[in-house]
Amino acid sequence: MTRRSGSLVAHTDAVHDKAEVPSGPWQPWTICLAGVVALAASLLLLVADGFAGVMASWDTPAPGRGWLTVAATGHVVLAVGSIVLLAAGLGRPTWRRPAVLLACAIIPVGVGWFLLFGRLASGA
Repeated sequence: MTRRSGSLVAHTDAVHDKAEVPSGPWQPWTICLAGVVALAASLLLLVADGFAGVMASWDTPAPGRGWLTVAATGHVVLAVGSIVLLAAGLGRPTWRRPAVLLACAIIPVGVGWFLLFGRLASGA
């Protein structure tokens, strides 16, 4: 390929492409923030499952109340998972990045779990 001269070539010659390696493990506050938020979301959704169970049996027990127990069990599993990710991220700095990403994924999974089992419990 021949080298051309001109204003475009002179402009792009000043750009240097040096892809840098990531600067190392993420800071501890990243996993603390993500882990605590994921734990809080899981616990709040667990409380919401409890309220849904109380409201489902308020007057006449709803036929789908068993699904609320499954939903609560799932939120307990997500809460334990967020604690495990928090401990793993704090204990091993090289695991922080995947632990933060997984802890951030726990929140939408928990909300989806709540919505899915709410729909199943209502029989809709």
